[in-house]
Amino acid sequence: MSLESLNSKYNIFITIKRVKERERGKLSGLKFAIKDIIDVKGLPTTAGSRFLHYIPETNAYIVQKILNEGGEIIGKTNTHEFAMGATNTSSLIGPAKNPIDPERISGGSSGGSAVAVALGLADIGVGTDTGGSIRIPASLCGVIGFKPTTGLISTEGVIPFSWTFDTVGFLTKDIKLLSKILDSVLDNKIPLVYQAKRKPKIGLFLFGDDIASKTLLKFVNKLSNYYDIVEIDNRIIRKYASFVRKTIALSEAYSYHKRWFEIQKQNYSEDVKKLLEIGKSILGYEYVESLRIRNVIIREYIKIFSKVDVLISPTTKAPAPKIADVVGKELEYRDILISNTEIFNVVGAPSISIPVEKVDNLPIGLMISGLPYEDGVVLDIAERILGIVGFISNQSN
Repeated sequence: MSLESLNSKYNIFITIKRVKERERGKLSGLKFAIKDIIDVKGLPTTAGSRFLHYIPETNAYIVQKILNEGGEIIGKTNTHEFAMGATNTSSLIGPAKNPIDPERISGGSSGGSAVAVALGLADIGVGTDTGGSIRIPASLCGVIGFKPTTGLISTEGVIPFSWTFDTVGFLTKDIKLLSKILDSVLDNKIPLVYQAKRKPKIGLFLFGDDIASKTLLKFVNKLSNYYDIVEIDNRIIRKYASFVRKTIALSEAYSYHKRWFEIQKQNYSEDVKKLLEIGKSILGYEYVESLRIRNVIIREYIKIFSKVDVLISPTTKAPAPKIADVVGKELEYRDILISNTEIFNVVGAPSISIPVEKVDNLPIGLMISGLPYEDGVVLDIAERILGIVGFISNQSN
């Protein structure tokens, strides 16, 4: 099927337009799908909103880096309105649809970028992750989704949700492309750790009674043949991380949206409107207290790594639900979908979702997370685990 036909079926792109500036570079020959909260010069930025529609005169930092290195942009992708949702059902053009079953959600808010990659339309989807918005659609669509260390890549030219947590990241089917794009867009002066130990120790974190945990534990048992795996728990992180992220993110979201909110309130989707109302109600001392607690959480997180090199967790607690079940209940599903991913936004850590298992023939992701600025360690171990997945699969055939 053509790009236009697939777009009609899956609601992938808000704008289809090819942009290329150079023939040669580190990213030459690669196609990029850009989430429509990220500015591309001359193309409309809508953020999936019914009322926002402006034509930027400059490229976002990440877009200019891609074009400088010979990458080709193929369009602006569907996003949950203003990136403020995990289902991608509240959007100007309707829900981005799951590539395995179009009656199910893609996940969000970077859903269109995930679907573009899953269907082979783009080599790399560019998105943002504030509470799981790259890793959640990666899990539900069966692709790889990587959130780098927060602040590693400039968010200049990206419509903000939360200045504290917003992170530019990537979706792909080929994990080797992630190291390639980081090498292409990062300042060489950033002191990243690039390689894990010969036999790293892995911490089992956030596994519970949900269907994804039960399914992934079968894979983890096989993984224990290759790695030392220890169970990790931290009561402070589990108790406070969600409250802290919600307070900070929604307060900052309202701070950005207040210039529109009172005059355009009727044009916001109901779920986004409710979130902004919560943000409006947050008091200054509550915001400051959350910043203080966040520092405690970060210290607790760093302590964990005296015992392990990375943590593994279920990305989502279940596979993609049906769109019909989600519409009108976006906030309820949002809380479920982000419950594992948001912790790593609070601490600013690199975190990746890789497809290793299925539930009822629908993909679920395994999340691998590390210390800030140890992005290379996370990518290295994720690549090794994907190699083991292939080995196990071949052995069972």
